[in-house]
Amino acid sequence: VIVDASMPCPAGFFEQDQAYQLELVTNNLDLSHCYCSTLGATEQWNINQCHDHLVTTGKATATSYGAGFIVVFMNTSFTWLMDHAGAFEKHQSLDHMETSNMVRVFLLKFINTGCLVLLYGQKWLQNLVGISFDDATDFNVEWYATGGTSLMIVMFMNVFAPHGGSFVKYLRQRAKIRRLERNLTEDKETKDSQKVWYTQEELNDFYRGPSFRLHYRYSQVLVTIYVCWMYAISMPLMPLFGAVSCYVSYWVDKFLFCNFYRTPPMYSDDMGKRCTTLLGYLIFLHLGMSLWIMGGEEIFQGEPLSGEDYPVDVRKGIRSTTLQEKLLKKHLLPIELTIAVLVAAICLSNVSSTFLKRVCGCLRCLTCSKGLKLKNLKNNMNTVQVDYSSARDREIIKGLSSYNILQNPKYQEAFAITPEFAVNHNRVTSIRGYNTKEGDLCLQQTF
Repeated sequence: VIVDASMPCPAGFFEQDQAYQLELVTNNLDLSHCYCSTLGATEQWNINQCHDHLVTTGKATATSYGAGFIVVFMNTSFTWLMDHAGAFEKHQSLDHMETSNMVRVFLLKFINTGCLVLLYGQKWLQNLVGISFDDATDFNVEWYATGGTSLMIVMFMNVFAPHGGSFVKYLRQRAKIRRLERNLTEDKETKDSQKVWYTQEELNDFYRGPSFRLHYRYSQVLVTIYVCWMYAISMPLMPLFGAVSCYVSYWVDKFLFCNFYRTPPMYSDDMGKRCTTLLGYLIFLHLGMSLWIMGGEEIFQGEPLSGEDYPVDVRKGIRSTTLQEKLLKKHLLPIELTIAVLVAAICLSNVSSTFLKRVCGCLRCLTCSKGLKLKNLKNNMNTVQVDYSSARDREIIKGLSSYNILQNPKYQEAFAITPEFAVNHNRVTSIRGYNTKEGDLCLQQTF
């Protein structure tokens, strides 16, 4: 019944009483969705005309939630896969490996979370893959009822799902420690003979938590922000989900960082700079998606810039327009002007910087001046990565390169010892009797 129940609801249907609505549905089951959608699950089950509607909507809801769980599972699998791939690639540093993993995990999660629900209805992609099925190809009522609902479920689950595994590990760790401390004797020794730690390091490992995965947190936050602002123009709840997700992530990570995770390594700012660069692309993605969504004819028809009306498709009840006609609308003009201004500003910035560099180079050549290049190199001297041996040879690093106190020139002068003696001795007691008669007598007795 629900397959054929696609007729538009009659005018004034919802203003009638339930008895009249039920009589219309009984005479024409194609209108069952108009009546059954206003009832609760129990009421639908008690009415024969609504059985199929209840079963079909239940299956659709279960499918939406199942699709959401699959998306979350695939996102977790991407993280695990990229971690193993990064370890296999043998990067030069942990910082470089996690930055690379962060970008790839972000792209995979973004496509899986925010793009697949939009792409599977596109005809060009169906023709490319070789499959065909009827689904919404544009942002219409049907898409929001299916793909939009599924996307909202996924984003709601993403508020809590990324922290579930970490919280379970934290609770297991605390339970393990409580069991150990509860079974200690009065002498603070364990009663379990199988749990014996012979070194302090082994005992520390028992209490120490896992590493804080900074690249995983960066990628998850980027995916949330990208997806939320990608559809924010037509789904106002998306920015709210993004704000709640960032708020929950902040407090959960702060709590676990202070109570569970071990101290992270000293990362550089490369990962943060890469994330800042990726956030810049979100501006163009948000504006482009806004053009696509607001240009849809079924919901946002708008008025053309030319003032002429487009022909109406009687079968679909909407105006048939081309891509050019969809873009040339009055309500899209502010978005298009914003995109044009941003693109022009970026192009002028790049062109002007290159042009000014060449003009300044010509002027320096004509005036035989050094310019600012040497000054900039001097300012950046301390920011260039230099290895320890080179820094010591160039005397960038001052002071001793050893904890041997005898190699300190001030102590060598005070104790009257030579640098060769300091290299071969590392204890202050070694200078006892050095260059004295007592020392000579000690040497003679030794021989």
